Amino acid sequence: MSQSLRNRMTWDTDNGQILDDTRRYVIIRNDVLMGIFSRLDASSAAQALAAFENSVMQSGGQSARAYFNALGNDVNKLLDTMVAFSAELGWGVWSFSRTAAALELTVRNSPFAAGHPKPSAGPVCHPIVGMLRTVGELVFDNRVEVRETQCCCHEVHADVCRFSIAAVHPENP
Repeated sequence: MSQSLRNRMTWDTDNGQILDDTRRYVIIRNDVLMGIFSRLDASSAAQALAAFENSVMQSGGQSARAYFNALGNDVNKLLDTMVAFSAELGWGVWSFSRTAAALELTVRNSPFAAGHPKPSAGPVCHPIVGMLRTVGELVFDNRVEVRETQCCCHEVHADVCRFSIAAVHPENP
């Protein structure tokens, strides 16, 4: 998009809110947010992380769809916008690579991995997975499968988190 997200946002301190159009944002420390999951038993943490992912897919996905529409449904512009806006929101430094059948994302400095106590029992960047579920559907115009294939919170020597996004074909529902 031609305007940065920071310039699009309205910091309405009289009403105690930060807005991008009608979408409200909140600032919270990453360790406070991710600390929630380390205080739950493994089963509850997995369920809560999955709920976090689904919430981002639904609500955060509304933002991605709004940007996609404003960009004339241009996939390359959407990916460029996601890279720029993710950095502005503190979601790390995103880098996409794309083939006809798949999309790969590398994230340096994921706030979710950085805010979660290490090592984790598994990948913890579920909010990114949730956002990629919507972005992937827009890119491929199809249902997608998204996996975090490497998480620097889970894998001791990893310095980035990696994600794979692939279209789900009718023969593989």
